[in-house]
Amino acid sequence: MADEEGRKKMNPAWNIALKELYTSVKSKRFIVIMGLYLLIFALAVYGIKDYLIRMGTPRVENNELYLWGSVGEVYMTPLAGLFMINMMIITIIGAVLGAALGADAINREVETGTAKVLLGHPVYRDEVINGKFLGMGLLIVLTNLVVYVAIAAVMLVLGIPLDGDSLFRAFLAIIATILYTLTFLSIGVLFSTLFKKPETSMLAAVGLAIFLTVFYGIVVGIAAPRLAGPEPPWGTGAHDVWQETVNTWMARLHFLNPAHHYVQLVQYIFGGDRFLNYYIPLSDSFTYGFNNLAMLLVMLFLPFAIAYAKFMTSDIS
Repeated sequence: MADEEGRKKMNPAWNIALKELYTSVKSKRFIVIMGLYLLIFALAVYGIKDYLIRMGTPRVENNELYLWGSVGEVYMTPLAGLFMINMMIITIIGAVLGAALGADAINREVETGTAKVLLGHPVYRDEVINGKFLGMGLLIVLTNLVVYVAIAAVMLVLGIPLDGDSLFRAFLAIIATILYTLTFLSIGVLFSTLFKKPETSMLAAVGLAIFLTVFYGIVVGIAAPRLAGPEPPWGTGAHDVWQETVNTWMARLHFLNPAHHYVQLVQYIFGGDRFLNYYIPLSDSFTYGFNNLAMLLVMLFLPFAIAYAKFMTSDIS
């Protein structure tokens, strides 16, 4: 009786979230994307396991990921090394997962007519879109926590001891990964309100995710020199100025990409100090990565805010 009364009092948005979580877990897209991720991750672990086992004393290394415009000094422990490999995989797979989950969240309900049925119940529109985002977001949180446990388990299976600092920084990096994946979920939900056809929004959202994480860095590398103007002769002062202009344009263009902010933020979390041959303090990591964290939050909330406004004022008849 008490349970029945509790269910009646449960917030409708939470009811929708639980249903969305249940539906998303069973969806083919989630199973396929996670299966692909697990396959790539397993192959990556197999490929670097000997390197991780023989890694020896950790040291600070320069980590350059030009595809996402990120450069940083990383204190490379075995766990940090494994997380960096996982980060490169999840930068692409996580973006596709978030975009695919949200891309038909609204328009499929409208197309199939279930939106009108749903809103025929005592449920407000804001509860519908909030509940859907909450349910899919909960799935992303749970998935990343499982990935965190899996990374730690891999280390133990390989017989590599875990140090507390690396473990804690990996947890912070997982939180950054959750924010990053939620950003693409937010973009996917926005597309689901902008396009009437679920197939169109799915193609656009997943295509954008792949473009930003795979091809955008290449486009930046081509566009920045053109924006900087004609290249002066090598070895001249004018060429040095031109090169600085190119670097400035590259930084500006990468600043528009969520993948850049995610990768740079993770590099700051595992940031190293060459003089001490250890991690930089977390307070320094936060200071260096503040702009990246702020941009990720803007890119997370802005698309959802637009999707929210669009859904609240749209005609779904």
